[in-house]
Amino acid sequence: MIKVIIFDLDGLLIDSQPLQYKAYNQVFSKHGFPLSLDDWREWIHNSYRTNQWIQKNHLPLNVDLVRAEKKKIYDKLVRNELKLKPGALSLINNLYGSFRLCIASSSRLESIELVLEKFGLKSKFEKLVSDTEMIKGKPYPDIFLKTAEIMRARPEECLVIEDSVAGLKAAKAAGIKCVICPDSFGAIEPVKFKGAYKIVKNLNEITSEMLENIS
Repeated sequence: MIKVIIFDLDGLLIDSQPLQYKAYNQVFSKHGFPLSLDDWREWIHNSYRTNQWIQKNHLPLNVDLVRAEKKKIYDKLVRNELKLKPGALSLINNLYGSFRLCIASSSRLESIELVLEKFGLKSKFEKLVSDTEMIKGKPYPDIFLKTAEIMRARPEECLVIEDSVAGLKAAKAAGIKCVICPDSFGAIEPVKFKGAYKIVKNLNEITSEMLENIS
């Protein structure tokens, strides 16, 4: 029986990928290394962290400086431009009270809090977990195993809702069923989501009844 719903954040509940790309591109362009859209899709498909991208491409950049500059730009974009994904608000409201809800995201904890406070949603989630605080992020299972532990639930009592291949792989490795709602900005082919419990085109397709019937 599913008791805990673990939500991803970026690209699932919020339309943040265009803003993430915009912020990173501004920073890298400033230093002479612009990001193409294909670069960004490679980045998110592989769940690279900033230091991994810099190392992979042998860029002569200070990772802490890049992160600080990107944070300043992105936080401003969040306040001024960020929107919820279609169906996100109604899904959260429909599941709240029937399931215990939490967030497990690759974003910084302060970014998660900023987003949820912007939309008045922080009180809906019992716990907020960031894989930036872990040695291994998605697609490794650490974040979901830790989230289940924090929520005092067994993996089989949890369900992950994700938009990415890395998130799906992490959920599967943790022994947790995963519903996928792909982010169109990532342009990921459906075949890449092999092993998902279910794939939906938008969040409006996910209902309490659907999740209650998962065994």
